[in-house]
Amino acid sequence: MPRLRRIISLFALVSFLLVACGTGVQNANWPGVTADGNVVYVAYGVGVIAVDVASQELLWSFPDEPRAGLLFYAPPSVGDEQVVLGDFGVSGGFFSPGTTVTVYALEAGATNSGPDVLWSRDDVATDRIVASPLQADERVYVGTSDNHVVALDASSGELIWDYETDHSIWAQPLSSDGVLYAASLDNFVYALDAATGDLIWQKELNGSIAGNMVLDDGVLYVPSFDRAVHALDPETGDELWQAAATNWVWGAPALNDDFIYYADLDGNVFAASREDGEIAWQKEVPGVIQSAPLYADGRVFVTAGDVGGDADAPTGRIVAFDAETGDELWQQSIPAALLTNPVMVDSGVVVAINEGATVRLLVFDPESGAQVWSFTPPAEG
Repeated sequence: MPRLRRIISLFALVSFLLVACGTGVQNANWPGVTADGNVVYVAYGVGVIAVDVASQELLWSFPDEPRAGLLFYAPPSVGDEQVVLGDFGVSGGFFSPGTTVTVYALEAGATNSGPDVLWSRDDVATDRIVASPLQADERVYVGTSDNHVVALDASSGELIWDYETDHSIWAQPLSSDGVLYAASLDNFVYALDAATGDLIWQKELNGSIAGNMVLDDGVLYVPSFDRAVHALDPETGDELWQAAATNWVWGAPALNDDFIYYADLDGNVFAASREDGEIAWQKEVPGVIQSAPLYADGRVFVTAGDVGGDADAPTGRIVAFDAETGDELWQQSIPAALLTNPVMVDSGVVVAINEGATVRLLVFDPESGAQVWSFTPPAEG
């Protein structure tokens, strides 16, 4: 019976994602969250907000008013001077077939008056942007659902180069030492020359890659739907080792000095050695885990959702584990299936859930699990 429930949950999640990646999605609980200091940026469907968690105030929202059919779910990319984000596109309608997808660069440090649009491009993608853009070396790198990685000039939005893959890109690109790494649903990891977009190497895995990769200490860690996290040599793409799971690994692994931490869609949470991928401990959380674990101060935080349960009363949870032993430290229930990553600010661990046409932020004390506060943006008008 538990296994049947898992299978139902898995199919429910896949169905949700197929719907959520179409322009008709209205109330999917898949907000994209980014933290920068004490400010949390949330793309929650009809808009994007910036919230100062320390002062518990809304800094700005974008756009000024919701626009029919326009949705945002990709986590915003935060830089020193601008916040860059992409939308899910707007249908041209009966007389103008096709979808217009836009990348926006917004003024960083904006106030309640709302951020100025520094530049925008509506001609670099024809399908929704699921991945967070990457700002690096005076460029913006964007992965698109129509199988492209594009490099834009960060100050003007001018197109510098365009590389095409064989399937959608849902993971944020990664840049290091003049190399841009991109992962695709076509099962490949691509290493591109960041200046020109020329291919340096490509590595095929046995499953799609939808979660972000992590590069640390000369190892590229890649989560995959082939039930593993792969450790690759970033210079050649050769596989060094892999750490096994029981189902798809979606979210990016978290790291400390000794272990990588990752989770799968069966609700299993793993700690594996960074030396060889050997499993140090494994724990189970009720529900589906699509998000990336968060490591901070000796703890691993994981969010999960029972997407196959009661549609009228969805449940989720955030769980904290001891990073060394895997012992559960605390657990809190959430009135929604949590499919997005937790983030850390000074006030605690933050998660976001959609509530109708708005969003709610919940902040938890990392030591006790007590809810510190919650925030819902004020209604317009």
